[in-house]
Parts: sequence; structure tokens; C-alpha cells
Amino acid sequence: MGLVIRQSLATSVISYVGVIIGYVNLLYLYPRFLSPDQVGLLRTIQDAAILFTPFAQFGISQSIIRYFPVFSKDKNQSGSFISLMLLLTLAGFAVFFLAFAIFREAITSYFESNAKEFVSYATLTLWLTLILLLTSVLEAYSRSLLRTVIPNVLREVVIRLLFALMILAYFLGYLNFDQFILSTVGSYLVCLALLVLYLWRTGDFRPRLNFGSLKSETTSAMVRFSLFGFAGTAAMIVIGKMDSLMVSGLMGLAANAVYTTAFYVATVIEIPKRALSQITMPLISRAFEKNDFAEIRTLYRKTAITQFIIGSLLLLGVWANLNNLFDLMPRSEIYSAGRWVVIIIGIGKLTDMLFGPSSEIIILSKYYTFNILLIVLLAVMTVVLNNTLIPVYGIEGAAYGAAISLGLFNVIKFIFIWVKLGIQPFSSSFIKVILIGGVAWFVHWLIPPLEWTIVDIIVRSAAIALAYGSLILWTNVLPEANELVRKALILLRLR
Repeated sequence: MGLVIRQSLATSVISYVGVIIGYVNLLYLYPRFLSPDQVGLLRTIQDAAILFTPFAQFGISQSIIRYFPVFSKDKNQSGSFISLMLLLTLAGFAVFFLAFAIFREAITSYFESNAKEFVSYATLTLWLTLILLLTSVLEAYSRSLLRTVIPNVLREVVIRLLFALMILAYFLGYLNFDQFILSTVGSYLVCLALLVLYLWRTGDFRPRLNFGSLKSETTSAMVRFSLFGFAGTAAMIVIGKMDSLMVSGLMGLAANAVYTTAFYVATVIEIPKRALSQITMPLISRAFEKNDFAEIRTLYRKTAITQFIIGSLLLLGVWANLNNLFDLMPRSEIYSAGRWVVIIIGIGKLTDMLFGPSSEIIILSKYYTFNILLIVLLAVMTVVLNNTLIPVYGIEGAAYGAAISLGLFNVIKFIFIWVKLGIQPFSSSFIKVILIGGVAWFVHWLIPPLEWTIVDIIVRSAAIALAYGSLILWTNVLPEANELVRKALILLRLR
């Protein structure tokens, strides 16, 4: 777990720097300089492209992580391997493009009543889909090489800095709104080019068209895995992104601006999960390759408790400071309507973290088809729940749909892994973390509201972090954390 802890910490730091920039963008710059309809349009374009990406990818990213260990010993094979993956990616996009062209009218008609502005940007959304598609494949390749820092800097920090520059350029009059939308797509393209350049400079990206060096039986198995993985990945994105598109279609772009802003506030909670997943998934893949189930069990348990500890602290911090966050926003009277969305989505994200890397374990095991069938079923349930709950509860209905889907999804995965593989992530440490969270919340409750919002945020957050962190270390629920603190103290003494 040493490598996992080190790289996940680096990834988490990068992610939180990106979150700070993202918070400035989404909670200040966008509400300050764009109308809710304009924010909703931008988010709808981005979410639609993210939703389309797995349908065009056909599971290629997961296949890279699953089968890269087979080809990694030979540079010639690895070059041919990534070339094949990129060609399959472009072929998948061509099929998706054709399907979209055939069903374009049916897709865009969903937005005609409440979000007709989005319809005129449908072609641009397709171009963004292609850029995100190629980026996701090369990021998966980077993760397989255990090179996660630079790709994360590009995805979490650089892209958001570019967005900030674009919105400032729009505000200063250098761009009109159409040009601003185009520039956001251009920002993604810049990051893709930088990722290609990075992999080229490290010597890891040397495409070769000599596919004869790839074993045909392995290639066939890889293609089959990709096709199964396609359904699972696509359905998972449906669970994560369909809600915002349905809010746009059923309630309008302004409602989606409120929903996606609140949703983004809650996503800070799941950053540790994303950081750990990027490191643990290749390690789980290698453990399966060696049939090392003891290592899989260790990764499962330690990742789950680590995610839950950090996620609980973040949920406490966000919840305690929610009124402060909305008070700092321009047009807070509009965006504060998403307060309960933050809480509902936050609880759903924490539930997802509670169960550890269960999806990764199933996907990389011989039982991966079960995960795909389950995700497809839950994707359908998500659409049904949203279609039922949004007309009744508005944006909170979309949040309920997402949270319920995540909860059921994880419970079923947990039961399946326990039955089939005989492993589960839970111990008494989870109960200790819940009790520690209760103590930290009580400490926050004792602090009266302070006059200055920023001061209130700092004092309240520091009190929660101090109480929570001290008790986590005192109870030793995560020995790796105690070891890191011990080493840090030694370094400080040496200085």
C-alpha cells in the first residue's frame, strides 16, 4: 500500500487544487459573469459529451488497464497495443457518429421544449465527445504505466485554469458567448495535445502498426472484454450524468445550472475515491494476473476504510459550511435552492466510498459480466427514478434518484463479492469512524455563527478537522496514517 498511499496523496493534492480552481469558476466566476441559462447550457454540453463518450469508446479504457500487464514486458508489443486501442477507439467513434446522425432528431427533440438552445450545439458536443474519448484512452494508458501525476494535473488543474481564462476573456469583451463556448472545447483539445506530448517525451507513446506481434487469442479476449465493458461503463456514466441532462430536458437550463453547481459542491467528497481508484485498479489487475487474492483482499479493505475516513471528514466540512458557501456566491438567492441537493448527493457519494473498490474488483475478475448486467439494470432504474422524481421534487428528485441508485448498486456488489470471492471490506473500524464523525459534528455545533463568513469557514473547518483528525490518529483506525504522521514528525525534528 506504500505506492498507493504516496501516489494517491499526490493525486489528491492535485485534485484539491483543481477543486479550489473549479470552485472559483463554478461558484464565483460563472454566476458572476454568466446568466443561469448560459451556465446551464455550458454544463449541458459538457455533461452530454461525457455521457456520449463511453458509448463511442466501447470499453477500450478498461481493456487497456485489464490487458496492459500482458503486453508491458515488450516495448514493441506495448507500442502496437496502444496503436490498436486508438484505432479501435476511432472505429467506435465512427459507429457512434453514424448512430447519432440517424437518431439525431429523436435525441435533440427531448430538449426542444425547455432547453432548445442546446440543440444548436449538438455538433459541437460531438467534437467534444471525440476529444474526451481520445483523452480517456490515453489517461487509461498512463494509469496502466502508473503515471498518474501529469495526466491529473492536466485534467484537474490545467483545464480549469483555461476555463477561468476563457470566462475572464468573455467578461472583458474579447470573446462573445459563442466564442466562449468554442474556447471551452478548445481547452480540452489543448490538454489532449499536452498529454500526447508528455507520453511521447517519456518514451511511453511510440505507436506501431505491427499488430503481428500481438497474440491473436489475447487480442480476441481483449475485444470481447471491451464489448462487455462498454455496456458497464456506458451505464455507469448514465447513472452519473443522465440526471443533469434530464433536469435540462424537464425543467430547463437555469434549473440545470443550479443542480450541476450543487452537484459539483458535493463531488469534493469523492475525490479521494477517484485518486485511490486510479492507483489501485492497475494493482488489482496485476494481483488477478498472479492470482494473488491475499493482495486483493488487502487492497479492498484498506482502500475502503481510507476512502470512508477522508470522505466522512469532507462531508462534515461541506455540510457544516454549506450556508457560508452559498452566501459567498453571486446570485446566491438563485443557487442556494440547491442546498439539499448538496447534502443528498454528498451522502450518496459517501455511501459509494464506503464500499471500496468493489466495481474494480468485479470488472477485473472472471465475473465481470455480472457487473455489466447490474450497471445496465441500475442505469435503467436511474432513468426511471429521475423521470418519476424530477416532476414531483424538482432538482432534489434528481439527487434522490442518483443517491438511491448508488446505494442499491453498492449493496448488491458487496453481497456478490462476499459470496463469490469470500472477501468483504468492513471491520469495527468503520463504526469507530462514524462515532468520531459524530463527535466532530458536535464540536461544530458548539461554535456560534461568526460575523465574518470567511473567518467562520476557517474556524469551523479547523475545529472539525482537529477533532476528527486527532481521534482518527488516537484510535489508530488507519495505521498507515499514523505511520505517515510519525515519519513527518521525524523529518521535522531532523530539520
